[in-house]
Amino acid sequence: MGTALSIFVLLSISVFIIRVASVALQLTGLAESSARFQAISAFTGTGFTTSEAETIVNYPIRRQIISLLMVIGNIGLVSILATLVVSLVNTDGEIDAVMTQLAWLLGGLVLLWIFMLNAIADHILCKLIGWFLKSTTFLGKRRFQRLLQVGNGYSVCEHPVTGQKLNQGGALAPCDLQQMGLTVLAVRTSSGAVSSNFSSSAALESGDKLVLYGRDEGHEALNRFCL
Repeated sequence: MGTALSIFVLLSISVFIIRVASVALQLTGLAESSARFQAISAFTGTGFTTSEAETIVNYPIRRQIISLLMVIGNIGLVSILATLVVSLVNTDGEIDAVMTQLAWLLGGLVLLWIFMLNAIADHILCKLIGWFLKSTTFLGKRRFQRLLQVGNGYSVCEHPVTGQKLNQGGALAPCDLQQMGLTVLAVRTSSGAVSSNFSSSAALESGDKLVLYGRDEGHEALNRFCL
């Protein structure tokens, strides 16, 4: 039972680390489904080469999170396998002892799996992790999402419109995107429609997203002062 409990604890810690990493990735602007998939892929060392991986590689903060997750994942998986092998060796080949260890381990895995599938428990856990990361780190303070790094210091980013600094007509005020060195490539409305026609006086609504190209300093400035 002691060995099975050790493996259960290691697996629980591994699941918790994956949850922390996925929430951290979400706070950088990555979608929840993508964040969880990339966190699991990095932790297990699978390394799926999907187009989503480019949003990780081209984003320094996400790259650091994934790199750390890879290292911890390798250590965790090796520890679990080593514990399992040692436990089976210590049974001296006795069938009853082996079956007992496997039964306890299987029971622990079932409990862990039930917890992972519990939407309420998962929601509460992710909320607590998000609150802790926002309180103790800089994560979550950047609202926009970097879609593509273009050259040195230039990128394509998606900025959400919060509505806090829109004038009565719905236009950006007092922001001058051109002065910030930003070019509007598209506008994604809250309904999902995409439009490539935009002017500084165009009406925007809270929930819309601006896809902009320009210098990283301009994106940061827009994030701090305008949206």
